[in-house]
Amino acid sequence: MSYESRPLSKYFGAELVGFDVRRNGGALLDLLLRHQLLLLRDQELMPAELVATGRRMGPILPFLLSNYRHPEFDEILVTSNEKVDGKPLGVARVGNFWHSDSSYIANPANTTLLYSLKVPPAGGDTLFASMYLALDELSPELRATLEGRTAVHTIRKRYKVTAQDVGQSLREIDDRLRLTIPDVTHPVVRKHPLTGRPALYISDGYTLSFEGMGWEQSQQMLEELHAHATREHAIYRHQWRVGDLLIWDNPSLIHAAMASDPEIPRTMYRLSIESGVTR
Repeated sequence: MSYESRPLSKYFGAELVGFDVRRNGGALLDLLLRHQLLLLRDQELMPAELVATGRRMGPILPFLLSNYRHPEFDEILVTSNEKVDGKPLGVARVGNFWHSDSSYIANPANTTLLYSLKVPPAGGDTLFASMYLALDELSPELRATLEGRTAVHTIRKRYKVTAQDVGQSLREIDDRLRLTIPDVTHPVVRKHPLTGRPALYISDGYTLSFEGMGWEQSQQMLEELHAHATREHAIYRHQWRVGDLLIWDNPSLIHAAMASDPEIPRTMYRLSIESGVTR
């Protein structure tokens, strides 16, 4: 297998130039664990090939948004602002805040694949920050405070449906989510399920509070940690091109999607992979 690896940023990420995912997809997980973020440009993947690539990295995790799955491949979530016969092709806005994918469930996704079909000429970038780096750059005193502590993660923090959307009161919506997607806890300093390497595991999007800590103190601590993790020097900003395949490691990265012009088509396919591969 002959390809060139180019760094995406000072701290993490690699562009794999000349890498053939159809023939060498089995090597992607090892490369991802090494670099945290992988970029492959100018890909021409059919949906079946994208699904096959994901399966080589582990079991595929079904998406919560079942009504926006690909019509032929349930494994794929379609993210799109386009409409066909007046109906949305996919979910128009997803992940427009800092988060680690599906941290609101007990066994979060290990890996995410995002493949671009249509992108606007400007806007819609995706930001990434390393939580290995965030942990490494904490003061010893603050790290000692966080070691052994757990935090509550919940989808309710960012669930944007309104009462008008579903004909329920906001209290009814919140109660339903508590039952269908109950809050979970994760270690604040969490070991990677495949490598054992520790990373800071909180996000502005899904982390609600710290267990054993008062609400105001929790919010102050979360704000401090979020600002620390997303300092300018620590961020990689990805500017999308058509045919980009971006693969990232959720235990060690947080990310956020930036807004783009809703009138300009933007369509992508997305896969989530469980941490079911044993090493």
